[in-house]
Amino acid sequence: MKPKYLLLSKEELIKKYEQLERELASVKKEKESLEKELRKYKNSNTPPSAHPHLKPVFSSVNKTRKKHGAPVGHAGITRPKKEPDEMRRISATECPVCHGKDFKVIGTRRQQIEEMPPDIQPVIIDVTRDFCRCNRCKTRFVATDGRTPIQGKFGINLIVLVIFLKFIVRGVLRKTASFLESGFSMRLAPASVQAIIERAAKAGDAEYQDLKQKIRTAPLLYIDETSFRVLGFNWWVWAFRSDTDLLFAIRNSRGSNVLEEMLGEEYSGIVVCDCWRAYDFLSLNATLQRCWAHLLRKSAELESVPGRHLHKKLAALFRKIKLFNSKERTEKQRERKYRQMTAELKKITSHYSRHEECESVAKYAGFRIESWFTCVRFAGVEPTNNYAEQAIRETVLVRKIIGAFRSETGTKVYETLASLIATWQFQKKDLRAELCRMLTTNMC
Repeated sequence: MKPKYLLLSKEELIKKYEQLERELASVKKEKESLEKELRKYKNSNTPPSAHPHLKPVFSSVNKTRKKHGAPVGHAGITRPKKEPDEMRRISATECPVCHGKDFKVIGTRRQQIEEMPPDIQPVIIDVTRDFCRCNRCKTRFVATDGRTPIQGKFGINLIVLVIFLKFIVRGVLRKTASFLESGFSMRLAPASVQAIIERAAKAGDAEYQDLKQKIRTAPLLYIDETSFRVLGFNWWVWAFRSDTDLLFAIRNSRGSNVLEEMLGEEYSGIVVCDCWRAYDFLSLNATLQRCWAHLLRKSAELESVPGRHLHKKLAALFRKIKLFNSKERTEKQRERKYRQMTAELKKITSHYSRHEECESVAKYAGFRIESWFTCVRFAGVEPTNNYAEQAIRETVLVRKIIGAFRSETGTKVYETLASLIATWQFQKKDLRAELCRMLTTNMC
């Protein structure tokens, strides 16, 4: 039986060819579009945990299955007994099956529940405040009591509740206003909610500046950045995490000028970061530790035989780092191991740079090669930038919810309150107590 194309005329073959050309061009265009979209998610800057269905099949680490259940030392969920505010005695009146009245009580069961008042209403307070003039220095001032805001018509507890809804529950303005109305009979416009948050951020500005100074003097920092749309343009949220503090800064730049602004030219601590070129600005005085997670994600994408071998060798080096840092080491031992592992990485990158498919990863690892083993040279330094990536994860969730900031004022408000709340959480402090302290100190 003859193939179908042999039965077609010349004109029909030309038409068929032209149709196939159009279909091929369309498929190529769609393929390029899908590959471009895929690169947004599957790249060395996006951790596999963010998209588990995009994890690479190849892995050099054999993970052992862990037993399911609570970790060792978990406190459990049983709440301790408290002193009751109300006693209830619940007695039966009839059988729930046959509705008979003839029954006998054969025992009792006790339980303790925690309940909220059925109707939480706002408290209206009329304030009369003395306006005074000092007879000695002629200074004019108003009387304060340390709990009533000098300006505005909203109290401290209401402001704290709004901040919790916005930053802890991640509520948008419209839903925050709706929740306050339905749950607390407090009718507020979304603009009023925003005004409350802006006033709180203004009250926290002094503590934010103090936090910035602490970050500038921290001996060890983990730094990362992520994009965020502001007024239709691409801005960047920078996260600076030390052992005790966490600072966010939102700027319209991803360059070294932000690092200069936040840390200064003379910063001389240790910085854990990825290989973004802006961080080279810090290398004049600071000591950098490049992120091994980024490097291993890049090498894991190599599919050729030399590429898989390169990934295995890099993964083995990473395991050596973890093993070496698992024990106490002297400074002399650390210096010797640092030189040894740097030489080993240099040998690996030199060998595999000869393979075209490995060249980009070898070049990535070979750039600033002295910065890959700072974690071996100095105790207490992590080989990955996971601490900074964990710190910035909350901002990524906020970005997914709100999409963008509608004003530059919103960026200032967010960086101030998000930095203070994240730092207090990091230090395991009572958020409500810290917010009340900050607000009463600066507003009352």
